[in-house]
Amino acid sequence: MILRNLKFALNSAWLSFSRNLAVSLAAVVSITLILILAGVNLLVGHALSQVLDGFRDKVSEMSINVADGTPLTSVYSFEAQLAADPRVASVTFITKEQALADFKKDPNNAALVQQMDGNPLDAKLDVHVKNLGDVGAIDALARQWPGVDPTDPTNYQGDFVGRMLQLSQWLNLAGIGLMAILVVVSVVIVMNTIRTAVYHRRKEIEVMKLVGATEWFVRGPFVIEGVMTGLIAAAIALGLLVLVYPPAVLKFSSDISFIPLSFDPAFISVLARDLLVGGALLGALGSYIGVRRYVRI
Repeated sequence: MILRNLKFALNSAWLSFSRNLAVSLAAVVSITLILILAGVNLLVGHALSQVLDGFRDKVSEMSINVADGTPLTSVYSFEAQLAADPRVASVTFITKEQALADFKKDPNNAALVQQMDGNPLDAKLDVHVKNLGDVGAIDALARQWPGVDPTDPTNYQGDFVGRMLQLSQWLNLAGIGLMAILVVVSVVIVMNTIRTAVYHRRKEIEVMKLVGATEWFVRGPFVIEGVMTGLIAAAIALGLLVLVYPPAVLKFSSDISFIPLSFDPAFISVLARDLLVGGALLGALGSYIGVRRYVRI
């Protein structure tokens, strides 16, 4: 009985979709555009997360410049103190010679290397902090150490860290707000489409009521039609986004190379899941609301 009712609901949904093809295709196109916007929102959010994660990794690694003439025993003692700190992930001591060698390896510094006389670089302690919020505390600790270079203690940028964390919060709120608006618009579109289908099949529905059909037996085909509409739109939107995503990232990375953005193929599966499930749920919700008022036993 269940399989027979399901088969009837599927056939009725497809028949209703094909009978009102113009309206159904208009709904598919509209929802496709909305889901494309939702997909772009997800992709941009993921890209910004990549960028922010890259900046977090860089900002969570701070350099403590060692003053010239500081005894190595003092440097090693402070290095051990930092390594024992639970907020610190790792500490590496870089001598003046190593710092100069690393500076010369960077091709961007070729012009400066030719003008350098001797070794003006400081020895330093490269510290990787576990949590971004603890970088300020480690910076304050480093500035109190007697062996730190008083003219240039660390490379910590407190204002940049604060702004980055604030930007991350605002972007999350903006993404949630946009998704909420897109959900409402999608539900309204599906709701109106299903209401049109109900109107065209009103006589058939009346006959089904007279012969004792249950409310869900009448409502089921319209809900499935809404799910079908959402899935078709989600599949089209996903296909277009998958085609555009890699070249868009490649173009952006080549134009703005200093921003750490890269193509993430693993996110495609997440995007497919979100769009397909979201499209089906939007279609089901819109059709349920649309048919509820007009189909009552």
